[in-house]
Amino acid sequence: AYDFVGSQPMSNLLPLEDYVSQINGLEQAGQISKAKKNKLLKAAKDIGDGFIERDLRNTQYIAKKAQELLREVIRTVTPTTGSITDRLREEWGLTNLMREMNFPHYKALGLTHTETTKDGKKIEVITDWTKRNDQRHHAMDALTVAFTKPAYIQYLNYLNYLHARRDERHKMHPTIFAIQQKYTYINGKQKRLIKPPMLLQELRAAFGNQLEQILVSYKTKNKVTTSNVNRAKTKNGRQRQRTKTPRGQLHKETVYKKVFQQVVSEKKVDSKFDHARIDTVCCPDQREALRARLYENGGDPKLAFTGKNSLSKKPISYLSDGAKNVPEQVKVMELQETFTIRKPISADLKLEKITDQNIKRILTERLAVYGGNAKEAFANLETNPIWQNEEKGIAIKNVTIKGVNEATPIHIQYDHHGKPILSAEGTPIPTAYVQTGNNHHVAIYTDGKGGLQEQVVSHFQVVERVNAGNPTVDTTLNQEIGWEFLFTLKQNEMFVFPDAESGFDPHAIDLLDQKSLSMISKHLYRVQKVAKGDYSFRHHLETVVVRKTKENKDVNEKPLRDIIWKRMGLNGLGSDLPVKVRLNHLGEIVSVGEY
Repeated sequence: AYDFVGSQPMSNLLPLEDYVSQINGLEQAGQISKAKKNKLLKAAKDIGDGFIERDLRNTQYIAKKAQELLREVIRTVTPTTGSITDRLREEWGLTNLMREMNFPHYKALGLTHTETTKDGKKIEVITDWTKRNDQRHHAMDALTVAFTKPAYIQYLNYLNYLHARRDERHKMHPTIFAIQQKYTYINGKQKRLIKPPMLLQELRAAFGNQLEQILVSYKTKNKVTTSNVNRAKTKNGRQRQRTKTPRGQLHKETVYKKVFQQVVSEKKVDSKFDHARIDTVCCPDQREALRARLYENGGDPKLAFTGKNSLSKKPISYLSDGAKNVPEQVKVMELQETFTIRKPISADLKLEKITDQNIKRILTERLAVYGGNAKEAFANLETNPIWQNEEKGIAIKNVTIKGVNEATPIHIQYDHHGKPILSAEGTPIPTAYVQTGNNHHVAIYTDGKGGLQEQVVSHFQVVERVNAGNPTVDTTLNQEIGWEFLFTLKQNEMFVFPDAESGFDPHAIDLLDQKSLSMISKHLYRVQKVAKGDYSFRHHLETVVVRKTKENKDVNEKPLRDIIWKRMGLNGLGSDLPVKVRLNHLGEIVSVGEY
């Protein structure tokens, strides 16, 4: 609120100083609390990114509820804290284990740097590394908790108690002393540590072995619709109607109108210049000259404008005295299909998208008057209108702008009798268009000629298929011409990729064999997003879609290609295709191939 008021023109709202004084007055009058006042006077830059108080309460409730549920099936449940787990990880030498496991890849790419430790030693570390980049940090915590004894918790909590009470530090309860004697030791630096459950090197090796075999499972949204029963009151009583509700957004909120715009461009005179294309040529003389050449060659544009009859070899003069030749590239004017929407004039309006050239000129001139400041130029339109025709009192408040290039119709036109209005071809005339946007899957096929083909299917289209009683994936597409369905690419589906550099071939090993897990983990990727001819994959151990630095800036991930991400098109899949696998909720491969 504070930023909003401060950004408004003085004539539109009260000055910021008046706003602040009013908020302070409301608090003094007891109409709002001090906490509410502080929120109303807080700027956006002062809002932190960390936990807010409500988040902390929710986390505490979840932890308490988890204990209740566990105690119903487990005899003893001992809660611990993150600080204890951190200390055990540190003392057992497990803190840097995942960093060391990832180090070779980053070292080879030059994504490391040298740091000096507290002891004065220089060590090489991964740049901008955090354990939270790797999904296995949860498993590391779980393994540490599994080796945490109740005695450790009791001992460390008692140390915290003594630290808070300086006058009692010389005292130690006999039980705590017994735990200290049994479970702790003093290292070479005279520091008391918790004894590891086994030799440190063996413990690190055991943890590393377990972490290398972890496959992370992601939920795939396979369900397209949910069956629901709608109940309604009518004059005949209650009615029940069974319907299918889409699970997810069918299309974006904006509704567009379809229009045709005249677009002038240059086209090379070639074999595509048939009668229809020649009719679009702007210059009448050039148009007639091209028609004459086409007529001389029996209406065949290939004979008329290519080979020995191309304009470079056999020019066409188009003036009566033969003064000019038709250029090899001529200007044509075509009707281009586009989708538009009405928008109110505001500071964020993009003038280049306005379809009416006269309106665009008026708004451009208005912007120039205010020195390019859109906030001032397009504010307070009631008191400072933008006139299209001041004499007739016509002011511009809304404009038509270009929307998207492709859209799907969702409504048709009806007459006053409620019947659909039909076009000349006998089909209903659409009247409202939307952008389906989110793709549900891409189906991959072989075309029988050694090549790959794709079919991109939006969530909107999938719901239409399900409502029509058809399967979500069309496995029989173009079977009559030799196409054969291979697999789908859907968000969060998992693929094992071959690697020519290491010689790894997922087709040559048993992917269901538990002994192959550490090898599979290095080459297992999930589908991140799909578009026409553009597929993005993310390594299954990655926790984020885009990595950030400590300064919250995007990390340049180009050097990490084929390590934490892959991006390719249809041809990029190649002849050596990845193998699709299905994981259960425990991260076990339960199916190989399309399912």
